[in-house]
Amino acid sequence: MSEYKVIIAGQLEFGSERAYNQVMEQYAHRMENYYKNDILLKPEVIFKEDEMTLDVPRTVLPSTERLWLNTLNLLERVVTFSIAGSLNLWRLDAGVMIDHYKLEPKSDRTTVQLFNRGRELVDQQDNEEEALKMMTRVVSRFERHAQAYERRGFVNYRLGNDDDAHYDYSKSISINPLMPESYYGRGLVNARRGDMTKAADDFEAVTRNSIPHQAIYWMAQVALGDAYLAIGRPNDAMRIFSMFTKRKQRIASLDRYDRRVGYQLGQLYQKAGRPNDAARAFEASLTAPKDPKAPKQEQIEEALQGLRAASPGV
Repeated sequence: MSEYKVIIAGQLEFGSERAYNQVMEQYAHRMENYYKNDILLKPEVIFKEDEMTLDVPRTVLPSTERLWLNTLNLLERVVTFSIAGSLNLWRLDAGVMIDHYKLEPKSDRTTVQLFNRGRELVDQQDNEEEALKMMTRVVSRFERHAQAYERRGFVNYRLGNDDDAHYDYSKSISINPLMPESYYGRGLVNARRGDMTKAADDFEAVTRNSIPHQAIYWMAQVALGDAYLAIGRPNDAMRIFSMFTKRKQRIASLDRYDRRVGYQLGQLYQKAGRPNDAARAFEASLTAPKDPKAPKQEQIEEALQGLRAASPGV
């Protein structure tokens, strides 16, 4: 029987005692009668009565095909009772991701519908004010909607409303401390404010609450490396950038960072007295996709030539 590694993380909000009790009864009944207790997540561990939530901090478990399917099917039913939140489930075989499911509320409840419409507006560049109004309506209806605060924070950040964005991201984190997007957003706000120590703390929190199969994990790693450089921790920045360049997860959206990170890593290796590693980093930077935020090709070539001149044989 094949065994996999399963990772589950997230939070679901049920919004009322009635919905919470219903989902608890459904979970226990189906676990015992349909699945004969072959479920990865036990209810006494994940259900939080005081807050009427289902909370799963990043949890890594060995799993068979049966356990995976039973748990997935049961959680797909559970999410229909929720008013906010999301759950991510990954299945890996020898480190290779073979399944990923993101479960979110899709019911006809008004709050759910408002949030989904608002999220569409957030993704449209010219509808920021409407998106802000929609997300404000969502949190006025359900004040524990961490995703709505995060999305409102994103719009405020895009508009340059840093104080409002910081408030929204912090509010989201206070409701759901498991959501990496809120830490990433607040980290960007702190970086723009010039508080790189707090920014580093937030980017570190992203990596604790995400996995390397998510783009946000590596986006936060790049931002964390930048923060380490800003606060005088070049060795830590070198370690982070090196990890980024050696990542096994090929996520297309991350390729845009390769030229800049390779160049920065080359500089750090050169200062650390590792000319061969520096040369390899500069060479990788030259072959990476072009990026307007990265140094120009001529600058990278000049750095490589200067390195070779200073270290013959490289």
